[in-house]
Amino acid sequence: MQDSVIQVQAIVDGVNVKGLDKYRIQSPLFNFTLGRNNILGLPAQTTTQAVSDGNWVFLKPLTFGEHVIYFKGGLKSINATGTSASNSNYTFAGPYGWDTPVTYHLTITKS
Repeated sequence: MQDSVIQVQAIVDGVNVKGLDKYRIQSPLFNFTLGRNNILGLPAQTTTQAVSDGNWVFLKPLTFGEHVIYFKGGLKSINATGTSASNSNYTFAGPYGWDTPVTYHLTITKS
């Protein structure tokens, strides 16, 4: 699915992060065990394998105070014949439940 990404966007405190297409990283295959009420809808304690594949944002440590981080992306649509459609029916990360832009509101404090 990551090969179908046509747009990625990240904004940190109102500043657009550039060059995200250069930061696509894929992990090696790894094992993990699912907890209860997992996003895959599988039984708890199911062990399976996965690969993490995506565009990542690398930030310098944020200053103390409040910050807003916004992520958005898009996928090209693949129609029933396996060819790309001009209008995307999916947003960031596909039709698996992660299909809305995400905004994080963070407060960095001294520990």
